[in-house]
Amino acid sequence: MNLRKIRSAKSVKFIILLALATLIATASAAVYYSEIMQPSVTITGATIIFVSGNDFPTGSTLGSNSTWVSLALKAYPNATLTYDQPLNISNTDSASHNFRLRNISVTPASGTSSVSNFTAINFVVENTAGVAQASFNYTTTGTTWNVPTTTSYLTLPANTQWILYVQTQAAPSANAVTANLQISVDVQ
Repeated sequence: MNLRKIRSAKSVKFIILLALATLIATASAAVYYSEIMQPSVTITGATIIFVSGNDFPTGSTLGSNSTWVSLALKAYPNATLTYDQPLNISNTDSASHNFRLRNISVTPASGTSSVSNFTAINFVVENTAGVAQASFNYTTTGTTWNVPTTTSYLTLPANTQWILYVQTQAAPSANAVTANLQISVDVQ
């Protein structure tokens, strides 16, 4: 009997057994446990909506679900045009909710000479007493827009409508140019 052959065969078997055990241990250690998440999504109507105001501009569009609006505002050279109540922000819920105004985009873009046709486009949120709660003002300096910073969250009481007041101003030598503003009303 050859002692060397026995040791070698046992060593090979031992190495194979050790490799299999390591593989099984590694595979077992890869999965600790599982958790299950089952979200349920219900479609409901928005509680904060837009409502056309007493000064809703001709050519404006209020979306069918009242969660978007396209206001057709005008500006005149060397004049301030005021819209006292083009739009209302309404809380239709029996609880108060928070909202804020946030800039998404403005065109013509900064760096374009068309920007110099505008002086300011100002939005003011007023409560039911007509007191300003927040201002959201776009101004220009030559070819650059000064984009407003996001407002703080405002608390709109239950079953209440607040006014969105707007003023537009164009430069004295303004040409016929359109500014497109996209503003988000974020609701908490």
